[in-house]
Amino acid sequence: MRKAHFKILGNYPQQQGFTLLEVLVAVLILSLAYVAVLQNFSQSNANIFRLEKGRATDLREAQALEHELRGADRAGEVMVQGQKFVLKKIGSKDGELETVRLEKR
Repeated sequence: MRKAHFKILGNYPQQQGFTLLEVLVAVLILSLAYVAVLQNFSQSNANIFRLEKGRATDLREAQALEHELRGADRAGEVMVQGQKFVLKKIGSKDGELETVRLEKR
C-alpha cells in the first residue's frame, strides 16, 4: 500500500491556490488599470465633442460669409469682420464653376 505524501506546514497540508491577499492585490491592480482606461476614453470623448462643436461653428460662419458674398455681384474691396479684403471671382473655363478668393489688403 502506498502512503499519501503531504508536505506539512504546521499541522495542515500545503494548499495550492491563491491567498485572499493575492486575490485582493490582483483585483486592485486590474481596477486601477480599468480606471485609467475609462479616464482616457472620457477625455477623448470630451475632445471630440469640443472639436465637432468648433467645426460646426466654423461651418456656420463660412456659410454666412458665402451667403453675404453671393448676394451681390461685388468686385473690389470688401469689409469682413472689420478687415479690408479684395474680392476676386474665379471661374472655370466653361463657366460652370465659380468661386471667390479673398485677398487681405
